[in-house]
Amino acid sequence: MLSILLIAAVCGIAQEELVVLPDRPGNSWGAYVMYHQKCGWDNGFALERLDDNGRSYTLSSVFRYGLFENIELRIGTDFLLNETMQPMNRQIGVAPVTIGTKIKCYEGEGWLPSIGLLAQIQSARAGSSEFLPSQPAPSLYLLFENAVNDWFYVYYNAGLEWDGETATPTTFLSLYLGFDLTERLGTFVETYNYLHPEGNQYLTEFGLYYLPSPRVQLDLEADLDFQQLGSYYSLGFGVSWMIN
Repeated sequence: MLSILLIAAVCGIAQEELVVLPDRPGNSWGAYVMYHQKCGWDNGFALERLDDNGRSYTLSSVFRYGLFENIELRIGTDFLLNETMQPMNRQIGVAPVTIGTKIKCYEGEGWLPSIGLLAQIQSARAGSSEFLPSQPAPSLYLLFENAVNDWFYVYYNAGLEWDGETATPTTFLSLYLGFDLTERLGTFVETYNYLHPEGNQYLTEFGLYYLPSPRVQLDLEADLDFQQLGSYYSLGFGVSWMIN
């Protein structure tokens, strides 16, 4: 689906009906941005088993607005429920509000990738107190995207994430392979990794996405940690909608 959108963007779609341009599923981002003066809304729900004693439920929401042809603005947050069994404990609240921008810096040609930049910052004030960082927590990512052909596309990202507590950032690296099975149905597999001096995490995600209409996308996804097989997993689904 996304490769079809990329081809449409290159050829010019001003005279055609615009289709949804989501930033999900997956944890990688393409270099594309929201259409100029258009607004998109990405929503997701995920159940994450953290270990034998804990799990987390996340309801996420991100609004994206095309400020210029190559720049979008973003604002989003999560509603969180974390719980442990022994002892029984629950934390419920709103994650820090995140604001940011994505910039498309270069339109790729052939094997040269499209290049984008994503900059975000988590608020230290907007959100539930138990989830807020001590200081604003920025993150910065380089986004690369290749449309290999009309049914296969690749994203690869590299970034730095600060947690608002320490000066040492976590390095984020990802590789996403997307496959269009039909004009409406696609599948993907992705590896995304967090590298930190205190310990690394290597995760794999796979799933499906489907367009019931040009302006709506539905998706399903599952995550595994091959370092913790049997004790960690995540299952989720999402809806993306182009509002105007």
